[in-house]
Formats: sequence, structure tokens, C-alpha cells
Amino acid sequence: MRHRSRAEEDAETDRLARAEQLKAEFLTIRPEPDPRVAPYWAKYQAVFGAGAGNPQDLKDFANSPVGASPGNMSVFNNAWKDLGPEAAALAVREAVDHLLHGSGALEDRLTALIKSRRGMAGFRETLLTKVLCVMYPDRFLTILKYSGSLGKQGIAHSIYGLALPNPAGANIGQLIVRGNDLLLTLTDAGFTNAQHPSSFLWWARDRN
Repeated sequence: MRHRSRAEEDAETDRLARAEQLKAEFLTIRPEPDPRVAPYWAKYQAVFGAGAGNPQDLKDFANSPVGASPGNMSVFNNAWKDLGPEAAALAVREAVDHLLHGSGALEDRLTALIKSRRGMAGFRETLLTKVLCVMYPDRFLTILKYSGSLGKQGIAHSIYGLALPNPAGANIGQLIVRGNDLLLTLTDAGFTNAQHPSSFLWWARDRN
């Protein structure tokens, strides 16, 4: 195992100090989370908890930026149009039900749904992670991608100088959950729910 140099340790200390400085600044500007999020989360907690929801509610969830923007949903929307509302809604419900209530570890269920060629096209990593944000609002950050400059990898590196593992050949569900938990630990106390520190991380990323 390679031992870190003193310079590397000092750089990490400087990064953490800078992150704490930014956090204090952010909390003076936005001491509370976005007020739209809690009622939106509550609506979809009821929808997903009951395994129900009319088709339009489910399509709206996939496209809404409230709390967590999923980005370009053209693949999902095209698949929805091709399948029709009822069949598409059933496919979404089945994916959500397996994610939340299927057998095995959550990380493994998440991996299976992301990598599967079955189910609803476009209802993969970003939307599955968004479901976790809704159902576990104190646990999952609203950073919906793992890889890339706008994902957990990029944010961890930009703010904290951390290199999260690449997903090639790995259990992507494990990487998503571990990356989430690491960033949540690093942001520490002072926030209301997991959407609040997510807003901080996005904000801090643009200031590094």
C-alpha cells in the first residue's frame, strides 16, 4: 500500500477547511432547503409506498426538476410514447417495487435494474436514484449520477479532492450508495435533509 506524502495530507486538510468555509457561507445564504421539495417528496412517498399512482403522475415524476433534476429524459419519454401510458406506468411501478421491496441488498437490486435490458427504457440510474431520494429523504443526496463531472465522482473530486472508484466492472449500486454515504458524511451537520446538502455541493462545486 502506498503511503500518502505530507503534501497530500496537507492538501486534504486544506480542501476540508475550504469546504467548511464554503458550507458556512452557504448556510448564511440558504439556511433552509427549497420549500417546494417536502410537499413534492410527500406526494410521491404516498404514490410509491402504495405501489400506485396514475400514469401521468409517474411520467411527471420522471420529468420534473423539483428537488432533483434528472436531465434529458428523451429516451424515457420516447419509450413511454411507444408503450402507451398504461403499459409504461406498469413498467415503472414494477421497477420501483423491485427497488424498494425486492429480495437481496438494496445495492444489488439497484445494480440489477440499472444494467437490465428489460423494463422501462430510460428508467435507470438517474430516476432510480431519484426514487431513493424521495423515499429516504434523510439518506440519499439528490445527485442522481455517479460518474462524470456532474456526478458524485466529479463533485467529490472538485470539492474534496477525492477520487471515487470508476464503475467499470464494478457493482454500480454499491458505488452509488458508498459515494452517497461518503459525501453525506463529509457535509456533516447543519442541514435539514439530504436535499439541502446536495444544494450545497452543487453550489460549492462552482466555487472551486
